[in-house]
Amino acid sequence: MKKKVSRSLIMGALATCVALSPFAGQNSALSTPVQASTIVFNETFDGGLTGWSYSRASVGTVNGNKYIHLQTGQSGSSFPGDVVTDVGCIEKNVSGIASGKRYRVTFKASGVGNVSIDYSDYINVNTGSVNMANARTYTYEGVASKNVINVFAIVYGSTMGIDDIKIEAL
Repeated sequence: MKKKVSRSLIMGALATCVALSPFAGQNSALSTPVQASTIVFNETFDGGLTGWSYSRASVGTVNGNKYIHLQTGQSGSSFPGDVVTDVGCIEKNVSGIASGKRYRVTFKASGVGNVSIDYSDYINVNTGSVNMANARTYTYEGVASKNVINVFAIVYGSTMGIDDIKIEAL
């Protein structure tokens, strides 16, 4: 009787281990680890453009939510083809990222322009006109080459709206 009970217990324990093994650890090939993140920077523009370098940018509001509205300037008559001479942009260096660490930048945008991360990786925005009520969310992930990330948004063609810029250390 003793042998039969102990054999049943051993078989039950083995069956349990086999059933749970895919969830045993984050490094298991069958599980998907969830990576924690730390918010380093979160800009909703409720305080306007405080702390930003900018040109031809203003604060817009949709349903009580503030965002930054960028616009192009006047066409220069001294240039052939009426070249636009003033272009709207915002720029800020954000510290708090460790060199060599992975990070994620997300933001909402609508209109026509692009957002540069560290002057090299450009995210194109082309939704036509500015409609921040239906703005798209854009995401970029990369590895920091220094302890500061530069965020630079520039409009071209007409206008662009930017909101909810968030940088997370992964």
